[in-house]
Amino acid sequence: MPRRLTLPTILFLLLGPSTLWAAPLCSPPVLGAVTIGERTPGFKVDAEYPVLCRAEPTRAVRDYVSGTVHEFKKTDPDHDLHRFPHPYELITRYAVWATPGGRYISVKLHVMAYTGGAHPNNWPMTWVFDMEDGGEITLDRLFPDREAALAKVSGLCREVLSGSLGGMLVPDMLDAGLTPTADNFSRFVLTREGVAFFFGPYQVAPYAAGEQVVTIPYDRLGGLMAPGIASTARGD
Repeated sequence: MPRRLTLPTILFLLLGPSTLWAAPLCSPPVLGAVTIGERTPGFKVDAEYPVLCRAEPTRAVRDYVSGTVHEFKKTDPDHDLHRFPHPYELITRYAVWATPGGRYISVKLHVMAYTGGAHPNNWPMTWVFDMEDGGEITLDRLFPDREAALAKVSGLCREVLSGSLGGMLVPDMLDAGLTPTADNFSRFVLTREGVAFFFGPYQVAPYAAGEQVVTIPYDRLGGLMAPGIASTARGD
């Protein structure tokens, strides 16, 4: 007796279980925040990080913040204002971006650490997470031909910063900070407008210029981005 295949069975055979039964993306992307607050006569910690709707991304951010707090407290654990009359201080604040549909979630952490001297140290830390598998979108995953992509990105960032820095422009600093290396461009997020690259104080300009950010529209990157990431980030 011949058997008839039902539509669900046909779809299962054609698409496979991973496609047919793909789990929906978690939502909302940010469930809350964790605050780490400590105060002694010698130091103050006021750190925040987001709790995302997948465990793996949350752990990655948590581990970085926890490690940063640990290293900060090791700087001078006996500091009690006797030798230096100001408390040491560590502050972190965060921002989160989601691409259309929530497939990619970007987290940007601003870190401020003061351990004496004329001013605090400030730096950005970023992650881009694929909420489908919890993995991180690194430069190599974003740009299949990283060398060609960074050469293009470096030139585009130079166009923007050469004009926006104004009187703070120091050509030698800009040249060094925009050399097309992975380290110089490893702090980025995916926004609705494009790929935003962050540069901490001293990387491309003097400290007084502050943190710099350049957002490159997706269409300016041509075919340099991984096709699947580019189309999803644009909301195609």
